[in-house]
Amino acid sequence: MENLFAAIILGLFAILFFALGYLVWIKEKITLFHSYHYNKVSEENKKPFCKISGIGLIIIGMGILIATMISITGLMYGYIAFALGFLIGLSILIYAGIKYNR
Repeated sequence: MENLFAAIILGLFAILFFALGYLVWIKEKITLFHSYHYNKVSEENKKPFCKISGIGLIIIGMGILIATMISITGLMYGYIAFALGFLIGLSILIYAGIKYNR
């Protein structure tokens, strides 16, 4: 029962990151970030910045979702999936910030 509750909560977080990634990537809602993360992004670089940042958020969501599905089985490999998804997604977000927010 506890695993099911945790899986539901983590699934909701995964959906949240998927939704944020969609809004940033497809809808280009750059204002979802704090202003210092995008205040130096030029208008011509807004689209690639949003695309890369949205992909990073979606990868974090995928890591959470995969970790949730693995953890339902009781295996501890879910932590590895979460860590990989989080680190890869965060690296992509940092890359976008360094490349376009100068």
